[in-house]
Amino acid sequence: FLLMCSITFSQEKGMTQSDQVNFVPYSNPTFGIRTDYPSDWGRIDLSFLKNNSADIEFYPLDDSSGTKQVKIQVDSISLDQKMTLQELNNAKIGSIMGEILESNATILADLPAHKIVFSNLGTKTMQVWTIEDNRIYTITYVAEEEDFEEDFQVAERMIQSFEIKE
Repeated sequence: FLLMCSITFSQEKGMTQSDQVNFVPYSNPTFGIRTDYPSDWGRIDLSFLKNNSADIEFYPLDDSSGTKQVKIQVDSISLDQKMTLQELNNAKIGSIMGEILESNATILADLPAHKIVFSNLGTKTMQVWTIEDNRIYTITYVAEEEDFEEDFQVAERMIQSFEIKE
């Protein structure tokens, strides 16, 4: 099984400062994850539907289009699929569709991680991933290219608040 945490965030009326938004905590003790998200967003948690995986969506309540969301997906890696962070980097970067604008080492949940930024078909995406205890955690922030910078600080706050607690 593969563990993925994807956070997708796109907003037409972006925030210029993350401190303009009131954040509240979300935690899922079953999967050992915690993050902060904007308090004026709704949440659908379908983590109870599958064994060893979760499907959690966060979305702005004022989004009539239904396209803006933060999605956390959690799955587990079986012991025979064990891989290093470098092997994961190669696999993820190799699967990117679009132009890679940035690729470098970073930290996620106090663990060594990797971050890429890429553009494809009018959207700009930032992904951050790490491996811990046979689980892969990936957080993805996506916005329309013209909205990416104005929403970036809110997405960064969500990524920086992400914790793995087991």
